[in-house]
Amino acid sequence: MRRSPALPVLAATVVALVLAGCSGDGTSSASDDEIGPLSAFFEKVGGSYEEDDAAKQQREMDEIIAACMAEQGFEYTADESMTMGMAADEDMPEWNSKEYAEEYGYGATTSGGMDDGEEWVDPNADYLATMSEGEQAAFYEALYGAEPEVDPDADPDAAVEYNWEDGGCSGKASHEVYEQGQLWEDPAFEAMFEEMNTVYEERLDDPAVRKALTEWSSCMAEAGYDFEDPQAAQNSIYDEMSALWEAPADPEAELDPEASFEVDEAALEELKKKELALAPVDFACKEASGYEEAEKVAQLALEKRLWEKYGDQLEAAAAKHTPAK
Repeated sequence: MRRSPALPVLAATVVALVLAGCSGDGTSSASDDEIGPLSAFFEKVGGSYEEDDAAKQQREMDEIIAACMAEQGFEYTADESMTMGMAADEDMPEWNSKEYAEEYGYGATTSGGMDDGEEWVDPNADYLATMSEGEQAAFYEALYGAEPEVDPDADPDAAVEYNWEDGGCSGKASHEVYEQGQLWEDPAFEAMFEEMNTVYEERLDDPAVRKALTEWSSCMAEAGYDFEDPQAAQNSIYDEMSALWEAPADPEAELDPEASFEVDEAALEELKKKELALAPVDFACKEASGYEEAEKVAQLALEKRLWEKYGDQLEAAAAKHTPAK
């Protein structure tokens, strides 16, 4: 089984911390379209994370990969299902809406609602079928880079640093499209990251969030659920999903590293039922308790405070790392 090229960690991680790491007095309200200065900054330097933007970036990567592969003597056909799946669908319920929760849950077992049940077909399969095994290996090495040598004495749990230059044409495309990921390694961010992590740990001390969380927990308990907070409820589904993919469908079967992995379909269907039962209750309890409104108010207060403290540094770092067009 070929490895997929790792994409660099971009602003999404930082934005997630901001969204989750809320702090404030909760005495005001926030409009649905109001955005904090940090979120606005991350969108400017890293994209808005709208589906249309993601599809555009994927198309840019596909073009770079195709050109890179051609330079090495290979034809390459992009997987159009990638961009089709990212394209905005007018019939799709809005994320984090009642309709989405009822129809797609958290988007874990439902593939974000974009799963049409069709088996994936490699668009390069016919081209590869004309090659010898050696030529196929050369194709994949050009596309993804050479397989790394495994050190038998190395710690198997140790993190492996990703280097785009070792990732073949995919690594090159990832680097060029997401080049601004270098921004997040700038020392100007270190102090802010540390403070954001502290705020994240203390977010439940916010009076309004704590009150809403208590009401959310009571609401969930009435429905037979016991979770620490909404994130834990969602994570429970994704954790089970990960466990399904980590275990062989047949526990007695010997793992073959070159074989295609198949998940236990019966277990997946049961998890889907669990997800579609939990997510609507979670949404209803968040709505009844005012949990998300409390977090949004707190988030805006946090972003304003952090921007006043670090905004000039962030703007300077962005200017330094943004490539000239």
